[in-house]
Amino acid sequence: MFKLSTRDGSSSTYSRGRLWLISCCIALGLVAVVAVAGCGSDSSSTDSSGSTGSLEGKKVTLVACGSANPWCKVFNDRLVGTLEDKGASVNVLENDFDAVLAVQQANQAIAQNPDLFILYASNDTALIGSVKKAQQAGIPVLYLDSTLDESILDDGSSQVVADNTALGRFAGESMIAGLKEAGVQQGDIAVITGTAGTQMVEDRQAGFEEAMSKAPQYKTVEVQDGDWDGVQSGKIAQQLFAKYGSDGLQGIRTEADYMAVPVIEAAKQAGITVGSKKGDLVVVSTNCSKVGVKSMENGQLFATGTEDPPTQADYTADTAIKQLSGETVPKTVVVPEFKVTRQNLDKHREVCSQG
Repeated sequence: MFKLSTRDGSSSTYSRGRLWLISCCIALGLVAVVAVAGCGSDSSSTDSSGSTGSLEGKKVTLVACGSANPWCKVFNDRLVGTLEDKGASVNVLENDFDAVLAVQQANQAIAQNPDLFILYASNDTALIGSVKKAQQAGIPVLYLDSTLDESILDDGSSQVVADNTALGRFAGESMIAGLKEAGVQQGDIAVITGTAGTQMVEDRQAGFEEAMSKAPQYKTVEVQDGDWDGVQSGKIAQQLFAKYGSDGLQGIRTEADYMAVPVIEAAKQAGITVGSKKGDLVVVSTNCSKVGVKSMENGQLFATGTEDPPTQADYTADTAIKQLSGETVPKTVVVPEFKVTRQNLDKHREVCSQG
């Protein structure tokens, strides 16, 4: 399995030259894991515009989350724009992480017989059948953001995923740091996740719990499905504050910045201060975005992680272009991710401010 990874990318940078080197490593298939020292590390996005060859006449169908979601809008627009700039025709079918609708759209996509079927995970279990059906029809699949077992992917199909375990671990490490900074000796934590049923959500929670296990004085007491929805996350937070009171929770982890901000607003409405001072509720997140950057600057969101939409879209576009051009691609490409703190925010500000 090809893997791009970082042990701690919080202070690393990619140059375009090093990103070119990464793409060479991918194309040649010389390594299964690209270490930080080998090909560099950075939070900057890859540049797919340098890929050679036209995709004129190629048809792509993208089944993905909808533009009402701020992360998905930036991701979809950037991915589609890059492929269309290369000459491909892209048909987009949007859903709001609705697994039933996603399966229906997958069937529609297969009927269109595209040259490449790009499928964003809404529910891994529900979509395995769609992946296999497309492959049986001779349609290459590019599966996104959640990890399928590689045995499901036949030759010509692949997946591009974030390093979700690392993102969860970063959130756990940040939570511990925030609680200690706030002087919390013992504390209870709640987690509001993305849509349950995807491996990416499970991997992030596993990484989070792995990190939190090193500080057993802090205990996760709630894990609730926020469905990648900011409004729903705010409602869940209101329910949690009603259940635990103003001082019953010391920290909350959310899956995305746009989910964290409604949680912070709900806390304020409940009379709870948010930050990392004594008595504050500590909030950490992932999937950085411009609302998260602003909240970090205001001292409310303690930390976040990348998996920013432009970087994810660029890695996806690069892989899609290679597939459409007939190049051999790894079955799994893992996008390196980075911890974003107030101390290194400037290094990640550009990519994190686009979502």
